Amino acid sequence: MAELDPTIHICDDWIHIGLPDRKMVPAVQTTLTAGEQWTEIVPGLDSIAVQFDPALISPDDAAESLRDRLAGKPPKLKYSENIVVIPVCYEDNLAPDMKYVAEKLGIPPVSVPSWHTAQTHRVAMLGFMPGFSYLESSEEIADIGRLASPRQLVKAGSIGIIGRQSCIYSFDSPGGWPIIGRTPLRLFDPAKSRPALLSAGDTVRFQSISRHAFDRLQQDQQQ
Repeated sequence: MAELDPTIHICDDWIHIGLPDRKMVPAVQTTLTAGEQWTEIVPGLDSIAVQFDPALISPDDAAESLRDRLAGKPPKLKYSENIVVIPVCYEDNLAPDMKYVAEKLGIPPVSVPSWHTAQTHRVAMLGFMPGFSYLESSEEIADIGRLASPRQLVKAGSIGIIGRQSCIYSFDSPGGWPIIGRTPLRLFDPAKSRPALLSAGDTVRFQSISRHAFDRLQQDQQQ
């Protein structure tokens, strides 16, 4: 892993920390979480935003505290102990881009589900819409890229992948990520005390299910 040499920018009561390697984000987040002076820590794909209380510490002192805390190399990356298993149906009508992705990966389409479920993923961040999860695989994956023509409608629960980075759509929306399956789970439920199913830093493992199991779980989610 590269040396930790962050860029730090102050804006009001927030400090933006730009990192030279996005693999550093979870390790740096762990380091900062151990501190008590931060009001909120929000990870991004290649950066972290930290909020402080200006009544307790000045912006310059807060920035200096961050630099001291992040001096040297970040701790070794550890996946979160909060493991979320996501059931996914990989059958054809729920995986419209399976052949496209298989061709990019150089494997048969029938092998994509087992290839996908063998990996461990980390939630890098939430964004785009409530509950929409950006994931990063623990494995190096060939570049797949986005679709040449984005779809006007991607169904909620769809699993998109463009390489090492993948996503789970939380609501029906337009989208350009190749889709290889769909989960029946609701990624965002405003009626729950914790509306988003996933949080940044969570470890995600996918589990292949049949269409029958998908339909049953989807019906259970709607009750």
